[in-house]
Amino acid sequence: MVKRVVLSIVTLGVLSLLAAGGVFAGGGFFPSFPPDLGLINFNTSGQVTAVIVLDPNGPLSLGAPATPTGTFGSIAITRKQGATASAAFQVQPDSSLGELRFGCNLARTNLRFVEFAPGVPGLPLGGPSVFGNWLSSPLTEQLFGQLGIPLVDQTSQTVRLVPGIAEVVSQTCVRFPRAKDTTDFLPFSSILGDLRIKPNPPVYPDRTIPGVTDPTQQWFPGFLVLQVKIGFWAAPGTPTP
Repeated sequence: MVKRVVLSIVTLGVLSLLAAGGVFAGGGFFPSFPPDLGLINFNTSGQVTAVIVLDPNGPLSLGAPATPTGTFGSIAITRKQGATASAAFQVQPDSSLGELRFGCNLARTNLRFVEFAPGVPGLPLGGPSVFGNWLSSPLTEQLFGQLGIPLVDQTSQTVRLVPGIAEVVSQTCVRFPRAKDTTDFLPFSSILGDLRIKPNPPVYPDRTIPGVTDPTQQWFPGFLVLQVKIGFWAAPGTPTP
């Protein structure tokens, strides 16, 4: 059931992104370390979680992605007993995800999404301000604003909260969609058609890296599906949402 829901999220998200004719701009550089700018506390929220679905195949800056939906994904952020804010995105370049060479390699999830260093969680999702990462800063601010969590003080224009991933609840790789697949009554033929992919269904390339025996350095196929807990960097005395 979880796989059906999250794949519907990414399919709907990418379709809406394509219809809009672009992606959110901004962000896209490896984030600054919040304590360097005075945000010294990182606390896991008991109220905010997220589901991230991504085709984790690049490259991002060295040509077209290796797969038809590569670098595109969708995120849904939920506040407990509240609303869910969701959007499509394209991974920003120069982020903690790198060039997405390793596909759906679950051994790299902490390095990509969670930790600045081993045992130091809280990599920002994507902003605000100098904390931009794989999600654009404007989109990050927009999504949390929809949940009633302002990240920037509008009076002083100072950053008050920086959302980051505190913990991965679950992670899995699900197979690439085929035209005949259906999730919650939405056929994958829609996304394939909008992307003008031929032949239909597409042939996804095998990006296995020859001669590599270290599994952490190897490519794996599939869409990446993450369920995560969100935390917030903040100055002392700032309540955690």
